[in-house]
Amino acid sequence: MKLKNLYYLIFASLLLVNCESYTEDLNNDPNAFTVAASDLLIGQAQLALIQHMGSNNARYSAVFTNQMSGGDRQYLTLNTYSPNRGNYNDMWNDTYTQGIKNTKIILADESAGGTILGIAEIIQGTLFADLAALYGDVPFTEAVDAEIINPVYDSQSAVLTGAIAQIVSGISKSGSSSIAAGYGGNRLSGGTWAEAGNTLAARYSLLSGNYSQAISYASNGISSTANDLVSQHGTSLDNRNLFYQFAIDERQDYLVATDAHSVNLLNGTTERALETPGSSAMFDSYFLVDGQRVLLNTNNGGRFSQTSAMKIASYVENQLILAEAKYKTGDESGALQHLNNVRADLRVQYDAADGFPDSAASGATLLKQILEEKYLVLIGELVTFHDLRRTRNFIGVPNKPTGSTGASDFPQRFLYPQEEVDANDNIPSPLPEFFDVTAAFTSY
Repeated sequence: MKLKNLYYLIFASLLLVNCESYTEDLNNDPNAFTVAASDLLIGQAQLALIQHMGSNNARYSAVFTNQMSGGDRQYLTLNTYSPNRGNYNDMWNDTYTQGIKNTKIILADESAGGTILGIAEIIQGTLFADLAALYGDVPFTEAVDAEIINPVYDSQSAVLTGAIAQIVSGISKSGSSSIAAGYGGNRLSGGTWAEAGNTLAARYSLLSGNYSQAISYASNGISSTANDLVSQHGTSLDNRNLFYQFAIDERQDYLVATDAHSVNLLNGTTERALETPGSSAMFDSYFLVDGQRVLLNTNNGGRFSQTSAMKIASYVENQLILAEAKYKTGDESGALQHLNNVRADLRVQYDAADGFPDSAASGATLLKQILEEKYLVLIGELVTFHDLRRTRNFIGVPNKPTGSTGASDFPQRFLYPQEEVDANDNIPSPLPEFFDVTAAFTSY
């Protein structure tokens, strides 16, 4: 991974060395900040986490998973599975430079307290794990090191293992600290960092295929919807929900939901694995019908309104992790209970006593119900792209129409960005392509 600022840093350092003997102590100001305080930097790391989970990464994933559709210009190329490596430059660099680099600075700060160190570790581990899930092999052990020009790419499995260990270490440091009382302002809210961290560790354990470990972490994960880890948004231009910013403020008509599989499941065009009269209420929460088009519901009260919180980790995800992991380890009764816990939560959320009846399924039907439920309750969340790839698209989400030759398979990864291809000699060779399966997701 190449950091643009690295070259400027090296150049500036050389100038300073040459001039040091002439200017030493000339303009020292004992009151001037030389390093930003960790309790300020953690706010930037939180923003990087929000951006990674809810901005371009999430929008691209929503199109690839057929939860949403590309409606115009650049997003039409996403809808036809024609991605460009240049599209990924900012997404990759922002996560490394704004998120991982800032957390690394915090973790090197000997004056930082345990809570802030724990939060930084949870965020850093989450970002590393998600990068590995999206791209495959990525820089990890040598990432954002100013002394390393060409960081090596660690294997996807090694990054996932190391990232989970970071999250767990962060949990031990942050303890029962409240998310809302965290450093850096009111960017995030929820229960405790311990609960959120355990759900995140469970998520990436599930991605790694370690079902028993996923159960262990999720058993201590987010315990109610009120404790969801969510981003906070308001009405000011730069603080609005990120889907709203894109769909209304920045690129109208680029991102829609016309003909999306999620729409067809919720409006009854495609039969659901579990009968759900409340699907229409879910549809109205997510989407709006505009003539022949289906748009994101950005109205007040809609899932993508200006002020709508965006979930980063949630109770329903935690319950569905437990449901799937218990199913995969032979505990069908436990799996069914966790699925029905989600159905009960949806009855409360949508005030629909008969809208989300419990399941009584078993076998492969139960697994399909669990995975389809997750696909629909997490619309717009990045984790659904991971789920469809790691389960080998078990629920059968149809490919997007290409309008030409047709896609041979479901999308399998984000492309390494062009800037990284041009700059880092250690980038994997041959370069993996859009439909090349990542090593961790080869079977289910």
